[in-house]
Amino acid sequence: MRISLRKKIIILTISLLVFVTLTASIISALELQKYYKAQIHDQLETQIDEVSYLLIHTNIAASIAGRYRVLVKYVQKSQLRLTLIDSTGVVLFDSNVPRDSLVYVENHLHRPEIQQALAHRMGSDERQSATINQPLYYVAKIFDKPNTDDVFLDKVRFVRVAIPLKNVNDKLRQVRLKIFGASGLALIIVSVLSFWIANRLTYPIHNLSQVAESIKAGNSEARFQHHSKDELGDLADLLNQMLDKLREDLVQMRKLEKMRSQFLGNVSHELRTPIFSIQGYLETLLNNPECNKKTQRKFVKKAYRQATRLNNLLTDLIDISRIESGEMRLTFTAFDIHAWLQKMFTELQSTAQENDVSIILEKMSDQNVKVIGDKRRLSQVMTNLVENAVKYNRPGGKVIIGTRDKLKEVEVFVTDTGRGIPEEHLSRIFERFYRVDKERSRSVGGTGLGLAIVKHIIEAHKSKIYVVSRPEKGSTFRFSLRKKL
Repeated sequence: MRISLRKKIIILTISLLVFVTLTASIISALELQKYYKAQIHDQLETQIDEVSYLLIHTNIAASIAGRYRVLVKYVQKSQLRLTLIDSTGVVLFDSNVPRDSLVYVENHLHRPEIQQALAHRMGSDERQSATINQPLYYVAKIFDKPNTDDVFLDKVRFVRVAIPLKNVNDKLRQVRLKIFGASGLALIIVSVLSFWIANRLTYPIHNLSQVAESIKAGNSEARFQHHSKDELGDLADLLNQMLDKLREDLVQMRKLEKMRSQFLGNVSHELRTPIFSIQGYLETLLNNPECNKKTQRKFVKKAYRQATRLNNLLTDLIDISRIESGEMRLTFTAFDIHAWLQKMFTELQSTAQENDVSIILEKMSDQNVKVIGDKRRLSQVMTNLVENAVKYNRPGGKVIIGTRDKLKEVEVFVTDTGRGIPEEHLSRIFERFYRVDKERSRSVGGTGLGLAIVKHIIEAHKSKIYVVSRPEKGSTFRFSLRKKL
């Protein structure tokens, strides 16, 4: 079965795109699941520490029955399952089991998470609960006994908490559907583009073939028309020169009828030569992959550049989805803002150098200021703001990072000498997928979600982000963080 060059290009491009898209989607889904599991583990470990603190430092009830009721109410508000186990595996407390039914609960000493806790002080496991018949994720930890006369606490050896996996699995399923849906849409769009581009690329070759067929049929006036300045254009020029020479020979043949037989032989030879040359060249293009490497590489690069921008969206889509659904939980701690900004300054130098932009860090007058916030998410904010300031700057431009002391707060600002933002766009730049310059944004790899994520994170810190900009002068973004007083 003969397959045209156009079909080969389309099949190759779509095959590569399907492979890259499926691979990226599967990896993203697996990494997301891994990330969620790690978040759940950290949450449950924190919950264990809170329960341990509550047991040790709070007089939660005078009697064992009263203590049981208080612990059950506490765990119900946390939507967790809490189990206290002694050193022999006997369950002393279970928030899902009435106190008078504890004697019927199986010994827990050989549960995987308990055995891990015995070996490493901390253990975890995911399974169907034999007690309440639900899929749960368990985390258990050795209980550090206090110096107390409390008989109940003296028996406790392990603290174990668990969380139902149904809600987590539902969320993961929704995100996976979004990832594969977006990948499918991208596949359709690029497939259509591939079909269009393949037609454009093979159109000159198709014309050459048609003219060759016309010449083969005896149309000596036919010419190879072209508008390209590449190898196909050179070939068309060479063939036209050969046809011009053939026409001279035909004129001479008509004038020299005595040499008709010889002339006809020459015509036959001269006619076969270009036809065989065209057929051989076309056969080489169709059957020799090396003739198509430049075109193949071009499509491969285009396919590669399209996958890389969704991970960032998922990634950004994942982030924006988690933020807007309330799944993203911030961890507020006190940290040295000067050391943090110095670290961000160092990490972003390479991006600035690639774009011929200088980053300047203004020194704080007070080097020992601490602020309250989620350091990791605030680093995401600064990375977005500084990278935007660098990418939308001008060659030789500057980006200034600094702070201003505002009594109970510290204002952080990022100023650039870039192109600026027209006033009519300022009120909308924090909207999802809103771009001031769509072509420029896509060419530098923007997803249209960066500033929306920045706005959500800053608002989660009970603050607001402001922007002041003048076209062709530059922009300043600023937000405030609470000091640790």
